[in-house]
Amino acid sequence: MHNRLLLTLDAPADAGSEQVREDAFDRLMDDNSFCGEGGRFGGPICDWFVIGGRWSGLLTETTIGDAYRTAAGNEQGAALDAVWSRHGGAGPSPTNRDSYEQLGYVDDAMIVSEALYNALLAENEGIDTDCQHFADLDGEEVSRGFIGRKWLVVVDYHH
Repeated sequence: MHNRLLLTLDAPADAGSEQVREDAFDRLMDDNSFCGEGGRFGGPICDWFVIGGRWSGLLTETTIGDAYRTAAGNEQGAALDAVWSRHGGAGPSPTNRDSYEQLGYVDDAMIVSEALYNALLAENEGIDTDCQHFADLDGEEVSRGFIGRKWLVVVDYHH
């Protein structure tokens, strides 16, 4: 699971963003309870991190409000959807989708095609289908017999 961490720290008056980011990164790397062999809480909180990452731009977006996101969606959203549709996409472009939409979008469930099988399922032939990255809800072993018969549903979960 990706989580957001907000940090505050002291820095010299003449420090710039790069120096502060480097300091924060180094301090987190040196804290074994955060990312290392363990410490105060036994095991570390994470095994990998970056500054910004999925939340890069959050601070600026927070200070300027929703104006930017609204303008980008209004000005470019239709164009992105048109390109998506022209290439065979269904529903809105992935760029314009709400990642918290509980039931997803129309193309988040599709009947298994040869292309889907080869790209996403073939590697699961002969493997226990009750694992972290794949499960058949009917308890069937993965086979080419899924093509044209079974549905493939994409699910987002965080660990």
